[in-house]
Amino acid sequence: MRLDSMTYDSAGKIQERIKGIRWAHPIDLGHGVVQGEWHIRRRFERRLKLMQIPQNLKGWSVLDIGAWDGYFSFECERRGADRVLAIDTYAWDTPHGMDGFMAAREILGSKVEYKRMDVQHISLEEIGKFDLVLFFGVLYHLRNPIIGLEKIASVTNKLLICETHVLLPFIHERHALIPFFPGDEETRGIPYDLCAIPTLKCLKDMLLAAGFKELDVKYTPSFRYWKKFVALLKNMPQSGRGVVHARV
Repeated sequence: MRLDSMTYDSAGKIQERIKGIRWAHPIDLGHGVVQGEWHIRRRFERRLKLMQIPQNLKGWSVLDIGAWDGYFSFECERRGADRVLAIDTYAWDTPHGMDGFMAAREILGSKVEYKRMDVQHISLEEIGKFDLVLFFGVLYHLRNPIIGLEKIASVTNKLLICETHVLLPFIHERHALIPFFPGDEETRGIPYDLCAIPTLKCLKDMLLAAGFKELDVKYTPSFRYWKKFVALLKNMPQSGRGVVHARV
């Protein structure tokens, strides 16, 4: 959706606008300008398929938690969502951390809304409810993951798509296990950025405890059994990505 297509009607104008910006997401800005190396673009194309976001979002409202450059926010807008709200603090509170999002929003002529907001501060009164909530690559940064999931459940009207690292111990994968690392979420002085990586069983139990009623595991970690073997050799649990659709 381009509201002012004449402003950035050439690759040269787009390149001039984004000069010096460091990108985390390979957003297609038009006129052949796509950020990121080929392997990053391929990784995000794969992630997009794994998430299984509904193709037609017309009539839906979307909340993108941990939006960063806004790759998924703009994609949901492209799929016809009536309203998209992007929130972040992890990336946006760093120097120039919001530059990519703001530049993409301007170049694309996007109506995506944005708000600096931490998961623990989400409230129904402040932002309302959303038909679709995207929660990608954020859970393992939270010092209080169950509280975060409860906050998310309170603003989810239909569907939450949760993508996160899940724990892969050699054995006991079927138990609700979660290690804790004392970092992140307003503790940037501590040299860790992962706080909580649950087993898939634990993730599902936490989602149910937070108020979600129906769960559908869409993806389990690739090379899962190889990683479990590595966990045995190193005597240290490994991790991989999991995707769960949760309905209230």
